[in-house]
Amino acid sequence: MREILDAVQKIGAKRLVIDSLAGFEMALAPSFRSEFRESLYRMITALTGIGVTILSTVEMDESFTEFPFSTYSISFLTDDIIRLRYVSIDGQLRKIMVVIKMRGGNHSNDIREYKITSEGVVVSDERLTDYQGLITGIPVRLNRPDQKAKLAREPKPKSKG
Repeated sequence: MREILDAVQKIGAKRLVIDSLAGFEMALAPSFRSEFRESLYRMITALTGIGVTILSTVEMDESFTEFPFSTYSISFLTDDIIRLRYVSIDGQLRKIMVVIKMRGGNHSNDIREYKITSEGVVVSDERLTDYQGLITGIPVRLNRPDQKAKLAREPKPKSKG
């Protein structure tokens, strides 16, 4: 951990990315691994204390009944939590995101689809409102009267005959 702090200070870094915490934990000496949460807390406190922004990723086991944020119980260390998830919608594997926590500010609670393109991450302007259970990974389309009216107005495909 000291090596990271020294390197950050040496190059004057303002941002640090840890991708992922699981890999970071494995890279630590066994003595640090046993006290990972405490070591991580000390490092984050030291880095943020000198003005460094930290972005870390945590790979989660997909569960259809739980919505955990981390396997390390460290959400109290974070200012912001953004949850990304794959879901199956209309026969496609799609990506959704939701902001769970944004310390010190209001944030949208909307679940939005996103795509990763050559231009970067593109978040859809439209909320995903036609589904229930998106964050479980198994969404169910809602049958809403306004949805049926919209479908009725759409042109029907011409049959080949």
